[in-house]
Amino acid sequence: MPESSSENNKRIAKNTLVLYFRTFITMIVGLYTGRVMLQALGVENYGINNVIGGIVAMSGLLTAAMSKSCSRYITYALGKGDLANSRKVFSTVVNAQIIMAILVALALESVGIWFLNTTADIPEGRLYAANWVMHCAVVTVVLGLISVPYSSTIVAHERMSIYAYMSIVDVTLKLIICFAVLYYGGDRLILFAVLQVCVSLGMRLFYGWYCTRSFEEAKYEAKIDKPLLKELTAFSGWNMLGSSASIFNSHGLNMLINVFFGVTFNAARGVANTVNNCVQNFIGNFGTAFQPQITKSYAKGDYEYCFSLASRGTKFTWLMMYVFIVPVCMEADMLLSIWLVEVPDYAALFLRLAMFESLAVQSGHILYVIIQADGNIKRYQIEVAFTAGLIFPLTWALFALGAPVWTCYAVYIGVYLTLINWVKFRGILRVSDFPLKNFFVEVFKPCLIVSVVSFVLPLIIAYYWEDSILRFFVMVPVSVLWTIITCYVLGLTQNERKFFIEKCHTIVYTKVLRKKHEN
Repeated sequence: MPESSSENNKRIAKNTLVLYFRTFITMIVGLYTGRVMLQALGVENYGINNVIGGIVAMSGLLTAAMSKSCSRYITYALGKGDLANSRKVFSTVVNAQIIMAILVALALESVGIWFLNTTADIPEGRLYAANWVMHCAVVTVVLGLISVPYSSTIVAHERMSIYAYMSIVDVTLKLIICFAVLYYGGDRLILFAVLQVCVSLGMRLFYGWYCTRSFEEAKYEAKIDKPLLKELTAFSGWNMLGSSASIFNSHGLNMLINVFFGVTFNAARGVANTVNNCVQNFIGNFGTAFQPQITKSYAKGDYEYCFSLASRGTKFTWLMMYVFIVPVCMEADMLLSIWLVEVPDYAALFLRLAMFESLAVQSGHILYVIIQADGNIKRYQIEVAFTAGLIFPLTWALFALGAPVWTCYAVYIGVYLTLINWVKFRGILRVSDFPLKNFFVEVFKPCLIVSVVSFVLPLIIAYYWEDSILRFFVMVPVSVLWTIITCYVLGLTQNERKFFIEKCHTIVYTKVLRKKHEN
């Protein structure tokens, strides 16, 4: 392997470890925050907050589309090594985000408010507070939109340490908010929403200051390159088409559950999503660490290395998911009873299903980076939108026919795990010579074996040992250790085992030498 590729692998391994440190901290704090939030708000307010989150998240189709576009164009420009072009891209992207933020705010303050006040199932006497939350959520979305170019620039430069530190600050501030709300005597839901805005504003100001100080191209100018804006808008538009189906599926299901089953089930889904989001963020670090190198290598024409990274990242993502899936599925009830003061009905079932929902979504995420790096995404996004768009109407129809509430998860998992990944493979083969046969042999087959074998020992233990707090503290470490061993022995090739050992050794050895040098 060329020296440049070796250095890139070392950087990916280092960034992955940095991001895992970040996510470990944010996951622990985030889970505790969920407990305090539920205790502070109560089931009713927690459910209302989740319903409004679903309404506002519809704007996420713009946020997600623009985020992918910003990341692709900024990273691609860096890969080309043209500073003047990078500056042009950055300013154009920032101005495009500002325009989008204004449009999103207008849409949410009209359509969103109308839905909240006329259709949503809000408990009596809580509509005033719900409207406060809605307005604050709109401000938070706007701040998030105009922050995207700055966070994308940090990731494109692979400054994962600052990205990690600010994520830790963010979740810590949100925990402090929950404690403040817990001891507040007034309307806790309103205070919670206002303080969330304050945190978002602080994060936006810091990212802007850091990027301006650290990166040459991150100098904002009130100028727009029209040809680039046209290209960016088209790229974002096709991304938005694909993202719209995803947003309507995930957050639109919240509204369906609210309409058919009530706010209590929204609280249960909110609890499951809290844990699920922590796990997805943890697993998503692979994508965050791999994505810049995949895009840059594609821009340089180093396709062999690009495909190798995408395949390896996809396998690692699947295997890492099972390190979480097995213990959570085996001990979901006890986990929630320890974590929460009050566990909503159906929360344990939703949590188990949500873990497999994450697996379905994350399984092909890194592969999509190849399609996005190429830039020819029109046909792919149309196919994704059509396929993923089946989930919302199918679930609606099943609910109308009397199907149980958990049906929404079954439909979601089935479509994403099979049909969406099939669409991804079709898209990759249209834009590249991706070695699909090798992928199925080297990635799909070992992942399938691990998926089955990793549950064997935990299921045997659960069969002979009744549910108890002692079993929980035995089952969780045993499940994690057994799954890791299964992944290492059955999931990785000899070269991949060697890669892991060498990179961990190199990173640890480098840090030891650095500390000695500093002393």
